[in-house]
Amino acid sequence: MSILVNNLSKTFGLQKAVDAISFEVKKGEILGFLGPNGAGKSTTMKMLTCYIPPTSGNATVCGFDIVHQSLEVRQKIGYLPENNPLYYDMYVKEFLEFALKVQGQKTTNNAAIKDAIHLVGLELEQHKKIGQLSKGYKQRVGLAQALIHNPEILILDEPTSGLDPNQLADIRNLIKELGKEKTILFSTHIMQEVEAVCDNVVIINKGKIVANDKTENLQARLSNEVLIEVEFENIVSEIELNQIENIHSIEKISDYSFILHGKESTQLRKNIFAFAVSKNNALLTLKQETKSLEAIFQQLTNNQQL
Repeated sequence: MSILVNNLSKTFGLQKAVDAISFEVKKGEILGFLGPNGAGKSTTMKMLTCYIPPTSGNATVCGFDIVHQSLEVRQKIGYLPENNPLYYDMYVKEFLEFALKVQGQKTTNNAAIKDAIHLVGLELEQHKKIGQLSKGYKQRVGLAQALIHNPEILILDEPTSGLDPNQLADIRNLIKELGKEKTILFSTHIMQEVEAVCDNVVIINKGKIVANDKTENLQARLSNEVLIEVEFENIVSEIELNQIENIHSIEKISDYSFILHGKESTQLRKNIFAFAVSKNNALLTLKQETKSLEAIFQQLTNNQQL
């Protein structure tokens, strides 16, 4: 197991920022660590990277204890904090040389620097000062310093925060590529990021874990309501559609198309088909919609728990 967290807690004065959470990240997995602002995501990551000690509980990274073997833990991880601290007066290559020395390299490893620059797509920017770069390229520099010593685990705290759509897509694709070889714990509150890159999801709210599962499993467990998109060949009215059993609401798209809300998916689809036959109105579309991860996130972080 790459990361194993057991009843981990952190208290600041009277505030319990993280409250006895437990989860694991398997080798070669990308885990999405989700939660609203102030949920405890960054505090958890700071404990796992040995920046702050836990109040209680324990965690191991690659088998090393975060309290008693913190040096070994730091050698195994690459960390990109949310605020991505960089030295803006340094050149990109100069900063990466510095990052290698911080990791214990006594001599400049040009091959490691070249590989990191290539991996994050900094070839055209490598001779510039960091302060001259766009935010997207600054994020790439932060990722390069996290990768420079070839760690087994990457811990990325809000790596796409504040990026424009093009930059966001680039960083997202980069994380997916890195996930082919490394274990990644990826913190965000952007649902699209999780759906795009993560294998599994942990959702934390007010310091407690409220969900821990694969995305598709969460959708299946929480989708009590069925959404079915239908399109008929001929015009049909909402009054007619209300005759179908198991439907409790209707969203009209056009005179021919609707999204029907109901329960008991199989029976509801049978009822819709029977309705179409009875009206001699051909069904052109009958498609069940999946509840979005964003809707699930809202459900779980509004004081509801699995």
